[in-house]
Amino acid sequence: MTLSSLDLTIFLLALVRTTAWATTAPIIGTRGPVTAPGRLALSLALALFLTPLLPAEQVPADVAGFVGAVLVQVALGLILGWATTVVVSAFLAAGSLIDFMSGFSAATIFDPANGNPVAVFARFIEVLFTVLLFVTPAHRILLTGFVSSFEAFPLGTGLPLDERAFATVATAAGQLMLAAIQIAAPVVGALFLTEVALAVASRFVPQANVFIIGLPLKGLVALVTIGGVLVFLPAYLERLVEGGVDLTGQLLG
Repeated sequence: MTLSSLDLTIFLLALVRTTAWATTAPIIGTRGPVTAPGRLALSLALALFLTPLLPAEQVPADVAGFVGAVLVQVALGLILGWATTVVVSAFLAAGSLIDFMSGFSAATIFDPANGNPVAVFARFIEVLFTVLLFVTPAHRILLTGFVSSFEAFPLGTGLPLDERAFATVATAAGQLMLAAIQIAAPVVGALFLTEVALAVASRFVPQANVFIIGLPLKGLVALVTIGGVLVFLPAYLERLVEGGVDLTGQLLG
């Protein structure tokens, strides 16, 4: 089997898009779970898989066109990965909200995945998201959405951004906050009721040190409540990943 120059061009352009996507995709693009050689191996595997399936009609034949196509593939890969990451970042935002309400934000730890200090529940939610991504069909939705981008945006097309992209980004930010509140709502609601109960108790028993009692009590309430919420998170994660794929279509549509 001989490899023609056209096949090599298609492979290189596909590799550029897959590599750019792998650097910004959720979990895959972080420094913790997947190393740089792992991202490179994933990019090569996807490019090798896609090369025989991609049409060659719109592949540029000149050097200038090839350089322009490479830049477009980089932009497309970054946008595809970033759009999904924005939506699924609601998990981490929900963990930070729970930490703030429960008092765990006072004890931050260093997160090796992001390189930033992160509190207990934020780190727990992030690890939970990583596990759920691969034990549910969410990872298949993520990969299917990326592979479908080669059909929607062939290798030889330009960057399909218009004036609606900025409005879509603003909408995505709102969806991120809404999703984070929805995920954390049961825990935050239970913690709010705990605060009300502590306030009532301090009113009737002023001698009690509500601050000392409240910290372990809110921690216990948060742990018990989030244990009951875990059963609903797999289905919600699939919805978020699907939302990230749809957001990509809105950005580039």
